[in-house]
Amino acid sequence: MHASDELIKKEWFYNNDNEKTKLNWFLYEFALEYHFQLVRYTPLKKFLRKNTPEKIAQFCAYFSKRMKKSIYDKLGGLTDAVVIDEDYITDFYNKKHYSLSDCKEIGLLINVACNAWDKLLSVCEICPNRCISEKTKMCVFFEDDDQGW
Repeated sequence: MHASDELIKKEWFYNNDNEKTKLNWFLYEFALEYHFQLVRYTPLKKFLRKNTPEKIAQFCAYFSKRMKKSIYDKLGGLTDAVVIDEDYITDFYNKKHYSLSDCKEIGLLINVACNAWDKLLSVCEICPNRCISEKTKMCVFFEDDDQGW
C-alpha cells in the first residue's frame, strides 16, 4: 500500500451507493496515481513544502473529480481528447486560499497530471474491468478491501 492509499479516501468519490460506479472508481485510481507521481516529482519540491500531505491529497482528489467533465466531453464527441485544464488547479487553490508560486508551477502540476493520466491508461489497456466503457455500472471495488486490480 502506498502513502497515497492512506491519504486519499475512496469515500471521497461517492456520496451514496448509487455513485459507486466504475467511472468514480477510475477517478479514485487517477487521484492515487496523480498523488503518487506528484509527491515524488523533484521540480515541485517548493509546492510540496508549502502544502501539507493532507492538502496535497485533497488537491489530487479534487483535480481527479473535475476530470469527470473532460471524460464525458471526450466520450460525447465534444472534444477530440480528454482535456487536463489548468482551471482544475487554479480553482482549487483560489477556493482554498492557497498560493501557487507562478505559471511554471501550474505547468509542472499539469505535466504531472498528464503523466499520471498516461500511466493509468496504460494499465487500463490490460485491465478487464472497463471502467470507462462501462462507466455507469456499479463497481464492487468500493466494497473490497483489496481495492481493485
